[in-house]
Amino acid sequence: MTKVIQDQAARDKITSKLGANFLVEAGAGSGKTTSLVERMVNLIQTGTAEIQEIVAITFTRKAADELKVRFQAKLEEAWKKEKNLDAEYRLDVALKNIERCFIGTVHAFCAKLLRERPIEAHLDLTFKELEEADDLDILAEAWQLYLQELMDQDSHHFGEIAELGINVDDIFPWLKDLKEYSDVEWVTETVSKPELHEDYKYFMMLIQEAKKFIPDTEPLKGYDALQKAIVTACQKKKFIDSLQDKDIIGIFSLFAKNLKPTYNRWPSKEDAQYYQEKITAAFEVNINPLIQAWKEHCHPKIVSFLKGAVQSYEQLKKERSLLNFQDLMMHTSTLLKEIREVRRYFQGKYRFLLVDEFQDTDPLQAEIMFYLTSEDSAEKNWTSCKPKPGSLFVVGDPKQAIYRFRRADIDTYNRVKQLMEEHGGEVLQLTTNFRTLDTVTKPLNTVFEQHLPIVETVYQAAYRPLISYHEDKGIGFSGVKLLSVPADVKKKEEIMLKDAENIALTIHNLLKQGYRAKDFMVLTRYNDGIATYAKRIEDIGIPVSISGEVILGETREFQDLWILLKSFLDPTDEVGFVAVLRGIFFGISDEELYQWKQAKGRFSVYADIPDGLSAEVKAKFALALSKLQHCQKQILTFSPTAAIEKISEEIGFYPLLLTNGRGKRMYKSLLQVIEALRKQEAAGNTTYKQVLETLTEMIFEKTVVTNLEEEADAVRIMNVHKAKGLEAPIVFLAHPAKAVSPESFLSKHIKREDLSSKGFFTFTVDTGYQSKEMAIPLNWAAHKAEELMYLSEEELRIIYVASTRAEKALIISANGSNKKNPWNTLFEMETIEELEISELDAVARKNPQAEITLRDFQSKTISKHVWIDSSSEKSYDLWTPTKDKDYSVITIERESGGGKDWGTLIHDVLEKAVQGYDLTHYLKTALNKFKLPPAREAEVETYLQNLKKSELWGNLQTAEEVLTEVPFTLKVEKGHKLYPLITKNPIDKHPFFVKGTIDLIYKRHGSWTIVDYKTDRAKHEEDYDTLQSFYSSQLAFYKDAWEALTGEKVEAECLYFLTPNRIALFSK
Repeated sequence: MTKVIQDQAARDKITSKLGANFLVEAGAGSGKTTSLVERMVNLIQTGTAEIQEIVAITFTRKAADELKVRFQAKLEEAWKKEKNLDAEYRLDVALKNIERCFIGTVHAFCAKLLRERPIEAHLDLTFKELEEADDLDILAEAWQLYLQELMDQDSHHFGEIAELGINVDDIFPWLKDLKEYSDVEWVTETVSKPELHEDYKYFMMLIQEAKKFIPDTEPLKGYDALQKAIVTACQKKKFIDSLQDKDIIGIFSLFAKNLKPTYNRWPSKEDAQYYQEKITAAFEVNINPLIQAWKEHCHPKIVSFLKGAVQSYEQLKKERSLLNFQDLMMHTSTLLKEIREVRRYFQGKYRFLLVDEFQDTDPLQAEIMFYLTSEDSAEKNWTSCKPKPGSLFVVGDPKQAIYRFRRADIDTYNRVKQLMEEHGGEVLQLTTNFRTLDTVTKPLNTVFEQHLPIVETVYQAAYRPLISYHEDKGIGFSGVKLLSVPADVKKKEEIMLKDAENIALTIHNLLKQGYRAKDFMVLTRYNDGIATYAKRIEDIGIPVSISGEVILGETREFQDLWILLKSFLDPTDEVGFVAVLRGIFFGISDEELYQWKQAKGRFSVYADIPDGLSAEVKAKFALALSKLQHCQKQILTFSPTAAIEKISEEIGFYPLLLTNGRGKRMYKSLLQVIEALRKQEAAGNTTYKQVLETLTEMIFEKTVVTNLEEEADAVRIMNVHKAKGLEAPIVFLAHPAKAVSPESFLSKHIKREDLSSKGFFTFTVDTGYQSKEMAIPLNWAAHKAEELMYLSEEELRIIYVASTRAEKALIISANGSNKKNPWNTLFEMETIEELEISELDAVARKNPQAEITLRDFQSKTISKHVWIDSSSEKSYDLWTPTKDKDYSVITIERESGGGKDWGTLIHDVLEKAVQGYDLTHYLKTALNKFKLPPAREAEVETYLQNLKKSELWGNLQTAEEVLTEVPFTLKVEKGHKLYPLITKNPIDKHPFFVKGTIDLIYKRHGSWTIVDYKTDRAKHEEDYDTLQSFYSSQLAFYKDAWEALTGEKVEAECLYFLTPNRIALFSK
């Protein structure tokens, strides 16, 4: 007997009532995509629409690709079965022209419309679309331009921000958030600055009184929280400028938390209680209102500062004809709203609009949707646009609306649902679940029935039961299970490790029953812990696939790779060099480092190996130095990204990942990082320092990991937001030790209205494990409470999405009372069977991938290098005058404060000085650009003054021609007089392409003089003679190169040492 589908009437309407508009609320696993595809096919089959008139909007590109495949398959199926010749012909035409049907994201659709009518949209005909990563790069560039412009023209703004106690560097993250809401009014109100000094005076009298009752000697276990605040406040009072409001607020903020005393650390319990009560009362009554007023006073000033930055960002995009995703939708909405002829044109071209995953819609998408389907093409109020019959079909599930942090808004969904009904459309419910067995859905229904309202509210979707089509026959592993971490395991990290082991063992045991790795999905509420679960599963030889964001720098391998690569920025950095030697790539112990130092060994990549070391220690240092010197040469020879890739291979990074059980997964992450670095180079960031800065961000900030093998037989691990639309036979809800209150990350509230939206933004600074609130809008408490209602209800929907991914079995991790378990709500089910975990056998505990060493790796890959070496012969080589450094020069002891950044800064400033720039404000900008301390401005000023007092400066003032930073490229073949200066190898015969830059060259009295600036900071005066001797050959090369290129004679060359302000002249 065929089982009855309870919502079949609604499904029939979807496929047959093609002249009606529908909003379909489709529960998890209800086959909404199938219904959408069937409607699209029927539009064509019945002759209602032609293929090119249909537009299907999806949430992601991946979903669009899947929809295209399913649509084509359904068309082909219908074509094969169709008996009516007219219908068959229509399907045949559609199949032959299937590419004319738009199926894609809303951003791609908007781009398509704008490219067709760019003039009316006031856009460049060749505008480019920005991906998210590129958009952030443009924002960062605009931010730097904005800061530099302020510094040059309106520097008092920096003073205003500094007076608020805010570091300009802390503002950029706020800009990244606000620029996502360019369609929203940023609400601010001017608030007078509160008077702080009188209350500060009396509050500090109380604090200083309390200080007398705190022991002068810190207790063995340290001061308690109250004592720390009191002691710190008294210490700060000694050093702050009490006239500075920001400093007073800094002291007040010490007490803006619950400061419980530990009585045994006070002389008496009574004193502790007395001063806790007095300080708390004084703070709540007098100080806390002042802090709030101060934050409200700061708010409009920060918003004003950020508005200037956004204007700079918008201007930069406009100059380069760039549009981000938000721009695409805003321009499209404006185009359709304002120009009637354009709207009518597109309405005639795209007559049927179908939208999937509408619960995750951007509010702008709703406007575009109604403008495009409106009966009245002149109506500019989108909420008054009544869709033409049959023109609009929308599918969504408000119970799965979980992207509020990405502008998705349940308010917009509810408003569109209301409008669809008001304008004659119908709301349909699909509740039959074709994905999940009833032994999972029935227990879930008991939970969600209790927590979801009968009728939807402003904040929450209405309850709709999950009605399983498939009954559990009790044949295989199925139902809802519990996987417990013992209650005596209490620390978060330990709970996570034990939970990861439990999951790994469960998967291992189920694999023995015939399941495949891809049958399992492990979901975490947050990104935190994903790497831990992946590693533990991989440790027993089960492949994994990660999607989402991870912090690569949480792994020791990537940490040490970064330390190694950073050390090449400044080869004279002894601390960095020691860190490299102690790291996992060379493994030199502290004892061996001590022996090296005792033997008078120098911590430099170019150091000699001293006598007096044991053969073993000597061999370890010899290997390390040899490899490091070779790596340094790679950086000087190849582009930064190519060098990083070669260094990773040289040090055996991949074998190390395998040995440590990280395998292909982490290696794929490295490949993604390398590819991103290549992209940065192609965009113009070509210096090693710039590339390393990008690498630093990718390693220590959240990096999006692309799943390169989505169809691979591997356990999928991701957070809930990445699992949207996915499913698996067996799903684990993992990490029972982290549940974060939405209040802790609540920083804004967006109030949506029909014709306008208002944004209330707060600004906080990350202080490590916590964040410090710096500014709030007026009446923030009320806005915060409202937003907390939205976020709290969304947490329940996140649990709904997570738990409905399972087809056969849902396994929930638990620990103790589950107070910090994000899946805690699900434990309200009546009974959950607890799984017993059997131990792994010894063979399974050993990761078969781990048996590989660097020697194995090199022996397996050496044949490739032999083949390449034997079949290749140089046809040319690259050389620069600074490439080959003499050992005696590199090992000269130098004062601190030098390095590449300092040298580049000085060259930059001197070039502008010679060119006649006004450097009054530029020095601050330059120091900030190279991340050097502002205090060094005086040092640069001294250099400039010395230069202007020198004979060299006088010569420049009377020169006929002055050129600065002159780049040159010269091809030098065997037989050229410069060839012997480049190579001493008699067998070399290939040409060299020589690249270099002459710092300064000027013509005076008809003769050229070359000047080379040097910023070496030698500790000993006699070492300058060594430097002078070495650099003279470089100058000689410049001289010969200039003469070869121009045919004019160079009369003299000179070295200008900025420290200690000396000029070495080499006459002809």
